[in-house]
Amino acid sequence: MTRNTGEGHNRVAQAVAQVFTSQGDDCEVTDALCLVNGGDRDSGKHRADLLSQMYGWAALKMPSVFGAVYNLGDLYSRTKAPSPIHFQNSQYAGVTYDHIRGGEFDVAVATHLFPQETLSAVRRSHPGRVRYFSVLTDYSCTPFFSEPALDGYFVPHPDMLDDCLKHGLPAQITYPVGLPVNQAFRTAPSKPDARRMLNLPSDLPVFMLMSGGVGSLYTAEACDRLLTDSGEDVHLVILTGRRQDLFASVSKRYEADKRVTVVPFTNRVADYMAAADILLTKPGAVSSTEAAVMGLPLIHTAAIPGGEVKNAHFFADHGMSLYNQKPSEAARLVHWLLADQDKLDAMRAHQHEAMIADGAEHIVAQIKAHV
Repeated sequence: MTRNTGEGHNRVAQAVAQVFTSQGDDCEVTDALCLVNGGDRDSGKHRADLLSQMYGWAALKMPSVFGAVYNLGDLYSRTKAPSPIHFQNSQYAGVTYDHIRGGEFDVAVATHLFPQETLSAVRRSHPGRVRYFSVLTDYSCTPFFSEPALDGYFVPHPDMLDDCLKHGLPAQITYPVGLPVNQAFRTAPSKPDARRMLNLPSDLPVFMLMSGGVGSLYTAEACDRLLTDSGEDVHLVILTGRRQDLFASVSKRYEADKRVTVVPFTNRVADYMAAADILLTKPGAVSSTEAAVMGLPLIHTAAIPGGEVKNAHFFADHGMSLYNQKPSEAARLVHWLLADQDKLDAMRAHQHEAMIADGAEHIVAQIKAHV
């Protein structure tokens, strides 16, 4: 069960489902809000899309307010009082339980706080054979993650464990097993093959920019700086995600510049990462993990206050990335990093040492041990 607020929660759900399916298990991935309104999928989907757009608008247009709300949530979660998020999502327990029972599911796994709260209410109201789990998709214990009472909690890294326990997660069922990553990021083509498949130049540096699941206002600023600093000897690949308006505006801005390739939502992110020399991106936990698993040098910028800032610091503190909040300054770091092979090699070595590439397999194995 996922929620369509940013793309990371979806990709984590799909990565776990991929392992279940590869082992011969029946598995379904669904946006949890599509189950509301008495099981009316069309109505639920419309509402899910609307809430996703509202979330993206707040994160994009009012990042300081978004960060303030995040911090207030963190303080509130430490009081141990039931949260408004808990009350809101508990009302979906009935229809969610009907779906679980009707599908004869043995396990429900939630990769987003909202369905995690719903599953906690289901578990409390309908005890039985079904087991319920949650997956944390940030490199910090986000507000209210410890509130749902479930059968197990999966977190991305052992270095987060102490913080998670301080936030109230039970030690005996909290597993720091890695953030799930799709197989495509572990079996990606070589750089020459990827560039050939994607029709990208083989003889120029290729810099990749990702705007994140909710988009970003930094894209043009960073691109302009990279193009100015690079002259003709560069190619930029810009992934705009599901933001069709961002794709349209960026495409129009660079439509006459052959140095720029603008890509709308795509299932070939692993191929584009394989083709790139350096990734400049907002510090979403999932895309950053995918890049680090592939050994792609990372520069983070334009972090949304709250979870993304903590992600950026986690990666930088572990030597897996560089971080500058200002997009133009982060863009300057691209050439500085590219010019120093020792720094590139060191960053890749830190990524290889710190990342757990098979988190999805660990999660599935641990779940099956409970069933």
